Order: sequence, then structure tokens, then C-alpha cells
Amino acid sequence: MRKMTVVPSVIVLAMIMIVSAEASWAGQWIVGSVSVRNDDGQAVYGERLAVFLVRHANPVPADPCNPETHRQRLLDCINNRHLGFYKRFQEEQHRPGYLIDQTVTSETGNFAFFDVPVGRCHVVIKFPAMIDGYKVAWQEPVTAVRGRINVVTLTDDNLILPKTRRR
Repeated sequence: MRKMTVVPSVIVLAMIMIVSAEASWAGQWIVGSVSVRNDDGQAVYGERLAVFLVRHANPVPADPCNPETHRQRLLDCINNRHLGFYKRFQEEQHRPGYLIDQTVTSETGNFAFFDVPVGRCHVVIKFPAMIDGYKVAWQEPVTAVRGRINVVTLTDDNLILPKTRRR
């Protein structure tokens, strides 16, 4: 008889936990846009780019590339930093709880994540992402608040690494 009273209590407690967990995911949206300025200063939208929503930021090497060096050396330095960021993301991506969701941008550079968990996360775009021939990468923090729509605008101003183009 005692087991009969404990089991229903455990089931009720489990159901309450499931409902609470589901409630913490419901209603939060993250919407955004992606664009960079080209050499003429015109905005170019990031079409069909993979966008990831992740639990925490990945470290980005602090070693800046010296702009005074030969152009090819500078491009190689920046490209190596993009590759390093990509590799770290690939390692983290398969760890439990890291990747929350992923999507693809529209032709106008827009993206959306629906029903995201409440709390801090990061919107990530990484190598091999390119816009108009520019290699680009972002890792923008965002805090999802219950019942709110959060807007993230990814532009030249908040690139995590310098954009490069081999022209």
C-alpha cells in the first residue's frame, strides 16, 4: 500500500517538473537580420546563411592581426582566426546542451528562433559563411525574456572577427 502512495506522488512531481520546463521555453522569440557593407558602402544581406543559437560563447583568440603587415599575411592571419573559431564551434556543437537551435537566413538576411529557453544565449554565424565574397562571423549575446521578442541585428559593427575578401 505504501508503494502505491509513493508512486503517484512521484508521477505527479514529474508531471509538474515537465510542465514547468515546458513553460520556461514557451513564448520567447529571437528574430534578427544579417548584413554587411560592401566596398561602395551599400548594405548587402546575408542570404541562406546557417545561424546557430547556442548556450554559451566560444573563446575568440585575442591575438590581433597586424594591419601594417603585407596584405597577404594579414588575410592569412584573419583567415586562420576564422578557421580557429570554426573548429572550436565544431568541438562544442556536439556537447550536450550547447546547441539550442539552428536556422537559415532568408533572401533578405532575416532569421528567427521560436520558443527559445529563457535566459542568456548567443546567436552564432561562422565559417564558411560569406556575404558578397566577404568571410563573416558573429557571436552576439542575447537574453531571452519570458513572453518577449528579442531583436538581434548583425552588421559590420558587431562582427566577432574582421571580415575578409581576397579581391
